Amino acid sequence: MTGEAQDVPVRDVPGRTRISARALEHLAVGLVRDAAHAAQREVVVRLADAGGVLKVTVTVPVTVAPHLTGSIADRGAALRQHVIDGMRDLAGRRVDVVDVRYSGVRRTGTRVTTARRVS
Repeated sequence: MTGEAQDVPVRDVPGRTRISARALEHLAVGLVRDAAHAAQREVVVRLADAGGVLKVTVTVPVTVAPHLTGSIADRGAALRQHVIDGMRDLAGRRVDVVDVRYSGVRRTGTRVTTARRVS
């Protein structure tokens, strides 16, 4: 076997691929977690079909870390775009609205030192 790519013809395979609402929620949580640099337990995602339009509502803490740049508004816009692109590319779903709500602050990569008393 060589390392060369081989052209494989694409053909229709009988059957269906279904993605449950729960699977879409899990996918959205993963996308948000990656984009927001948050732990999975800190991410809440709700999907809604509003008149044929898929809406994703996200609640996540804003992450403060030395390596993260940009304003909160810029990061929110990037998070929204990441969810829209990820749902389209990975699940074939069109997301028209992503609402982001920041709830709290998550600090990473910072070291807090406290004075210790030596006796």
